[in-house]
Amino acid sequence: MDYIINVNETNFSEIIKATAEVPVVFHFISPREPSSLEMESLFRRLSDEYPKQFLLAIINCDDHPMIASQFRVQAVPTSYFFADGQPVDAIQGVVSEQELRIRLSNILPKEEELKFAQALEFLEASQYDLALPLLKNAWELTEKKNSDFGLLYAETYIAMKQIEPARDILAQIPIQDRDSRWQGLQDQIRLLEQAADSPEIQQLQAEYAKTQKPDIAVKLANQLHQVGKNEEALNLLFEWLKKDLSAGNGEIKTQFLAILSAMGNADPLVAKYRRQLYSLLY
Repeated sequence: MDYIINVNETNFSEIIKATAEVPVVFHFISPREPSSLEMESLFRRLSDEYPKQFLLAIINCDDHPMIASQFRVQAVPTSYFFADGQPVDAIQGVVSEQELRIRLSNILPKEEELKFAQALEFLEASQYDLALPLLKNAWELTEKKNSDFGLLYAETYIAMKQIEPARDILAQIPIQDRDSRWQGLQDQIRLLEQAADSPEIQQLQAEYAKTQKPDIAVKLANQLHQVGKNEEALNLLFEWLKKDLSAGNGEIKTQFLAILSAMGNADPLVAKYRRQLYSLLY
């Protein structure tokens, strides 16, 4: 999408429709009025400074008087600011760069919206690890009040088959926002849990219940990790580490660190269990 557009009768209706999706500044100029061209240059510089955050629509009033008349433009430069499909501000005449920045900031996306949009791009490419911290930040910037952000955050963990963090996020969604989408994610978690209860895991759990040996603990933790039950796997191994850091000739610690590494730094459980391990080391 081109974020600086010269408006004409052919593309005018398309740009008007675009105001519902992206903030738009309609800037009216005339080559006969140098001040309008100077403001156009400033708008272009701000467009470079805030890439893809607003659409700059430039209308040459000399070439397209009909469009100018629809906006009732009487002199140039004149600028109209649109957000959510509606005109929200207008500037007639020349203003300072500082004033223009202030007026523009009123329609630019908020920080959480930018992070959410970037996360969507990563999700489209199935880059879940890159999307997770952005979704977390976006949700927290709204003080966890934007449930759409929280639900996609949980959904991303579910796509990665990481049940525990997804369940924790869904538990923080306000009651009034627990709609069919929220229920659907809960159902997905239940299906993942059912799929995770494999015969191999059941057999290892039965063996471990009879004989708690380090080698069985390592095998069980690995199987739990493979089906996304990371917190259960880490808890199992950490119980051994609390008693002996070299348990199982160091295999317990090696498996513990391998699971943390595989989970990636975006998972909040990683920081939690790293701190617990460091508390034992130091």
